[in-house]
Amino acid sequence: MQKIIKEFEFNGAVVEIMENSLGLINNTYVLRSGSEKFILQKINTYVFNNPIQLMENIYLITNHINNLNKISLEIIKNKQGSLLVESDGDFWRAFKFIKSQVFLKIDDSSLIIECAKCLANFHKDFSVFPFKKLHTVIPNFHNTPVIFDRFKEMLLHTSESNKIECVSQINYVLSKENDCKIIHNLILKKEIPLRVCHNDPKISNILFDSKKKAICLIDLDTVMSGTILSDISDAIRTCCVSQSEEEIDLEKVFFKFDYFEIFIKSYLKVNYDNLNKIELSNLVFSVELIFLEQGIRFLSDYFNGNKYFKVNHQKHNLLRANNQLKLSKEIRNNKSKLQKILDNIIHNF
Repeated sequence: MQKIIKEFEFNGAVVEIMENSLGLINNTYVLRSGSEKFILQKINTYVFNNPIQLMENIYLITNHINNLNKISLEIIKNKQGSLLVESDGDFWRAFKFIKSQVFLKIDDSSLIIECAKCLANFHKDFSVFPFKKLHTVIPNFHNTPVIFDRFKEMLLHTSESNKIECVSQINYVLSKENDCKIIHNLILKKEIPLRVCHNDPKISNILFDSKKKAICLIDLDTVMSGTILSDISDAIRTCCVSQSEEEIDLEKVFFKFDYFEIFIKSYLKVNYDNLNKIELSNLVFSVELIFLEQGIRFLSDYFNGNKYFKVNHQKHNLLRANNQLKLSKEIRNNKSKLQKILDNIIHNF
């Protein structure tokens, strides 16, 4: 790693290296050089197979945010002025460290307000940014019909023992084929517009200061075109639940309807005018869909030998899938309750 470190323009000699294990995709390290800290990451090229385009996106995104006099990641270029260092087939990048704290789940309603406002301001800030300037770093990232079709294809190559073990999960996913098409069909009909979206605005990708005020969104790897519905629902997926997606005791896992109300109200206060009627009418369904989609992704990775998400043990992704599929079912069974909450909020705008 010292060879990589020497390629970047850090201030002074690096005297401490600490691994950060929070992320599910890239390998992340916190470096200390004197009184300063930096982030060094090895990009997961199985997930991001074009690191150059990835960093070009992040360069455009962070410049746009900085030009608005707002805080974002600050890229540290290498000594040749490039955004990346390549070594032995691996790609490395560096950012200035932002003093902050992160949360994996929320037990404080004031944090819900901050998360919602942070995401809404991000969407508002990029409302006039042409999304076609950004590379599509992961094609079909939230294209649920494609994710569903890949799952069906994977089942053809999945062992019989895995199929028997996961028969209830498989049958539930297969029963949702038509639901997986709803949002995508609305995009194809241009009733739901494509916009610049974060595409992974989970709670752990929001930095907070010491007073629990949101600083900014991080993990900008998946910022590209998408639907705002995926972003709103994905933030809700990790903010409005009793436990994180890592919880294996499903008795402890449930959806927090009061947090949902706080989140939606806080988000719409900032960005209501940028959502059309079709987006608003599909918001509750998109929450069910995002839990289903994430459950499919975890289950698919389990069947595929855990190549996408980092795991601590062989069945880690299966347990994550069980967590997400349970919540998807809970949303399905409480759609009318959630829709009533949303309708009451919209009525006041």
